Amino acid sequence: MKQRLRQLLFEIEQLKRSKVQEFLLGIGLTPGQGQARILMSLESSEHVTQRKLADECMLDVTTMSRTLDRLEKQGLIERRRNPGCRRAYLISLTAAGRVKAGEVKAGFRQLEEILFDGFGQEEMDSLAGKLERIKYNLKGKMYEKQ
Repeated sequence: MKQRLRQLLFEIEQLKRSKVQEFLLGIGLTPGQGQARILMSLESSEHVTQRKLADECMLDVTTMSRTLDRLEKQGLIERRRNPGCRRAYLISLTAAGRVKAGEVKAGFRQLEEILFDGFGQEEMDSLAGKLERIKYNLKGKMYEKQ
């Protein structure tokens, strides 16, 4: 049963990833680079440092820098020198970036509807608790060599 559950989690992740990739490509974003996460994060907090944004989006600084370059070339974000630190930039959405972030948010809401179609609140609460426990287990235990 454990192997079956692991396989189900893998298959769900692959199907979800496929849907997200299709959606992101359809709105002009590159899947797998954190562009959607960055846009969503910037929508809720303006003028964020690159370091803070990288932490919020769980991206390393190098990936963040390259991804911000792409988003800037697309006209979705702007970088301004941080008056409090000459070496740092403050990142914010442009008007086009706000529109794109809205598209991302709407697409993710649609994904949630697909994922949880037919689930009642009690079922979602139960599933959330079980998934939280799996997450806790993964964070707290070391992988042992066989």
